[in-house]
Amino acid sequence: MRALVLACLVSLACLVLLGGCVPPVRVEGFAAADPANFIYTAHTNTVMTPNDDGAAERLRRDWLADAVRTHGMCANGYVVDTRRFVPEPDGPFGNDGDIVYLGRCL
Repeated sequence: MRALVLACLVSLACLVLLGGCVPPVRVEGFAAADPANFIYTAHTNTVMTPNDDGAAERLRRDWLADAVRTHGMCANGYVVDTRRFVPEPDGPFGNDGDIVYLGRCL
């Protein structure tokens, strides 16, 4: 019985330690250029691909909406004028980098 409890505790400790090795999915940045314009960046990787369609882009658009709301901007809505992928120069897979959104309030 004691060995079973010890094995469970060791297993739990290993899971907790491994959880620290997983990189965060949501890596983002937000800067207001002025009260009506903003720059939003979201990091991409093999899971959060840089494609502009699919689930990853829907998540990034939700994050963008959260960031605009959190910063108290664009009460009447906003539009993204430019979306571009900026790859990391030494990324191992070619899809690591940042998606940069330039937007403005309506």
